[in-house]
Amino acid sequence: IRFLTQKEVNALKKVTLITKYLDRRQQIIDKHNEERSIDKELLVNGRNLTNMGIFRKYVETYLQQHSAINHDMTTMSRQLAPTTQGVPLEIYTFSGDKVWKNYEYIMSDIFDHLLAAVPYFYLEIHEAPTGQDFNRLAMKQQLPQG
Repeated sequence: IRFLTQKEVNALKKVTLITKYLDRRQQIIDKHNEERSIDKELLVNGRNLTNMGIFRKYVETYLQQHSAINHDMTTMSRQLAPTTQGVPLEIYTFSGDKVWKNYEYIMSDIFDHLLAAVPYFYLEIHEAPTGQDFNRLAMKQQLPQG
Protein backbone atom coordinates (compact mmCIF):
# COMPACT_ATOMS: atom_id res chain seq x y z
CA ILE A 1 0.00 0.00 0.00
CA ARG A 2 1.44 3.35 -0.97
CA PHE A 3 0.72 6.94 -1.90
CA LEU A 4 0.20 7.54 -5.62
CA THR A 5 1.97 10.14 -7.70
CA GLN A 6 -0.08 12.58 -9.76
CA LYS A 7 1.01 10.70 -12.89
CA GLU A 8 -0.37 7.44 -11.46
CA VAL A 9 -3.63 9.11 -10.39
CA ASN A 10 -4.00 10.54 -13.90
CA ALA A 11 -3.46 7.05 -15.36
CA LEU A 12 -6.19 5.67 -13.07
CA LYS A 13 -8.59 8.37 -14.28
CA LYS A 14 -8.78 6.31 -17.48
CA VAL A 15 -10.65 3.66 -15.46
CA THR A 16 -14.19 4.75 -16.29
CA LEU A 17 -15.85 3.51 -13.10
CA ILE A 18 -13.75 5.81 -10.89
CA THR A 19 -12.97 8.83 -13.10
CA LYS A 20 -15.52 11.13 -11.45
CA TYR A 21 -14.59 9.93 -7.97
CA LEU A 22 -10.90 10.65 -8.60
CA ASP A 23 -11.66 14.12 -9.97
CA ARG A 24 -13.77 15.01 -6.90
CA ARG A 25 -11.36 13.47 -4.39
CA GLN A 26 -8.33 15.15 -5.96
CA GLN A 27 -10.03 18.57 -5.76
CA ILE A 28 -10.77 18.06 -2.05
CA ILE A 29 -7.22 16.88 -1.33
CA ASP A 30 -5.62 19.70 -3.34
CA LYS A 31 -7.74 22.31 -1.56
CA HIS A 32 -6.82 20.87 1.85
CA ASN A 33 -3.10 20.85 1.03
CA GLU A 34 -3.14 24.35 -0.50
CA GLU A 35 -5.02 25.89 2.44
CA ARG A 36 -2.34 24.53 4.79
CA SER A 37 0.61 25.33 2.50
CA ILE A 38 1.69 21.68 2.53
CA ASP A 39 5.03 21.00 0.86
CA LYS A 40 4.12 18.24 -1.59
CA GLU A 41 7.69 17.54 -2.69
CA LEU A 42 7.39 14.44 -0.49
CA LEU A 43 4.20 12.43 -0.86
CA VAL A 44 4.04 11.69 2.86
CA ASN A 45 3.26 15.36 3.53
CA GLY A 46 -0.40 16.35 3.64
CA ARG A 47 -3.28 14.35 2.24
CA ASN A 48 -2.87 11.95 -0.68
CA LEU A 49 -4.63 9.21 -2.56
CA THR A 50 -3.43 5.65 -1.94
CA ASN A 51 -3.56 2.67 -4.27
CA MET A 52 -5.54 0.59 -1.76
CA GLY A 53 -8.05 3.37 -1.05
CA ILE A 54 -8.72 3.83 -4.75
CA PHE A 55 -9.00 0.07 -5.28
CA ARG A 56 -11.56 -0.20 -2.46
CA LYS A 57 -13.62 2.52 -4.15
CA TYR A 58 -13.30 0.71 -7.48
CA VAL A 59 -14.50 -2.55 -5.93
CA GLU A 60 -17.52 -0.87 -4.36
CA THR A 61 -18.40 0.98 -7.57
CA TYR A 62 -17.99 -2.19 -9.63
CA LEU A 63 -20.34 -4.07 -7.32
CA GLN A 64 -22.89 -1.25 -7.28
CA GLN A 65 -23.17 -1.33 -11.07
CA HIS A 66 -23.11 -5.14 -11.39
CA SER A 67 -26.41 -6.45 -12.76
CA ALA A 68 -26.39 -9.66 -10.66
CA ILE A 69 -26.09 -7.90 -7.29
CA ASN A 70 -29.11 -7.27 -5.04
CA HIS A 71 -28.95 -3.47 -4.82
CA ASP A 72 -31.60 -3.35 -2.07
CA MET A 73 -29.07 -4.83 0.35
CA THR A 74 -25.69 -3.72 1.70
CA THR A 75 -22.69 -3.59 -0.62
CA MET A 76 -19.27 -2.53 0.65
CA SER A 77 -15.57 -3.27 0.61
CA ARG A 78 -13.33 -2.75 3.61
CA GLN A 79 -9.83 -3.42 4.81
CA LEU A 80 -9.33 -5.83 7.66
CA ALA A 81 -6.41 -5.83 10.10
CA PRO A 82 -3.02 -6.52 8.49
CA THR A 83 -1.57 -9.99 8.96
CA THR A 84 1.68 -11.68 8.01
CA GLN A 85 -0.14 -12.65 4.80
CA GLY A 86 -0.87 -9.03 3.85
CA VAL A 87 -3.86 -6.71 4.20
CA PRO A 88 -7.14 -8.54 3.66
CA LEU A 89 -9.90 -6.86 1.71
CA GLU A 90 -13.40 -7.97 2.64
CA ILE A 91 -16.19 -7.73 0.10
CA TYR A 92 -19.71 -7.68 1.46
CA THR A 93 -22.57 -7.95 -1.01
CA PHE A 94 -25.61 -10.04 -1.88
CA SER A 95 -26.50 -11.80 -5.09
CA GLY A 96 -29.83 -11.07 -6.73
CA ASP A 97 -30.11 -14.77 -7.58
CA LYS A 98 -30.84 -17.21 -4.74
CA VAL A 99 -30.02 -20.39 -6.69
CA TRP A 100 -26.79 -21.73 -5.18
CA LYS A 101 -25.16 -22.74 -8.47
CA ASN A 102 -25.93 -19.32 -9.99
CA TYR A 103 -24.68 -17.56 -6.86
CA GLU A 104 -21.35 -19.39 -7.09
CA TYR A 105 -21.01 -18.45 -10.76
CA ILE A 106 -21.78 -14.79 -10.02
CA MET A 107 -19.27 -14.62 -7.16
CA SER A 108 -16.59 -16.37 -9.24
CA ASP A 109 -17.21 -13.94 -12.09
CA ILE A 110 -16.88 -10.96 -9.74
CA PHE A 111 -13.66 -12.25 -8.19
CA ASP A 112 -12.19 -13.09 -11.62
CA HIS A 113 -12.71 -9.48 -12.63
CA LEU A 114 -11.42 -7.96 -9.38
CA LEU A 115 -8.33 -10.17 -9.22
CA ALA A 116 -7.49 -9.29 -12.83
CA ALA A 117 -7.94 -5.57 -11.99
CA VAL A 118 -5.52 -5.57 -9.03
CA PRO A 119 -2.32 -4.75 -11.02
CA TYR A 120 -3.93 -1.62 -12.52
CA PHE A 121 -3.99 -0.20 -8.99
CA TYR A 122 -0.29 -0.85 -8.34
CA LEU A 123 -1.15 -3.67 -5.95
CA GLU A 124 -0.25 -7.35 -5.83
CA ILE A 125 -2.08 -10.43 -4.60
CA HIS A 126 -0.11 -12.19 -1.89
CA GLU A 127 0.32 -15.90 -2.36
CA ALA A 128 2.35 -18.07 -0.02
CA PRO A 129 5.12 -19.92 -1.86
CA THR A 130 4.52 -23.59 -2.55
CA GLY A 131 6.88 -26.54 -2.63
CA GLN A 132 7.05 -26.09 -6.43
CA ASP A 133 8.29 -22.51 -5.98
CA PHE A 134 11.09 -23.66 -3.68
CA ASN A 135 12.00 -26.52 -6.04
CA ARG A 136 12.29 -24.10 -8.99
CA LEU A 137 14.44 -21.75 -6.93
CA ALA A 138 16.70 -24.61 -5.83
CA MET A 139 17.06 -25.81 -9.43
CA LYS A 140 18.06 -22.33 -10.63
CA GLN A 141 20.74 -22.14 -7.95
CA GLN A 142 22.13 -25.53 -9.01
CA LEU A 143 22.48 -24.58 -12.70
CA PRO A 144 26.05 -23.80 -13.78
CA GLN A 145 26.74 -20.10 -14.31
CA GLY A 146 27.83 -19.30 -17.80
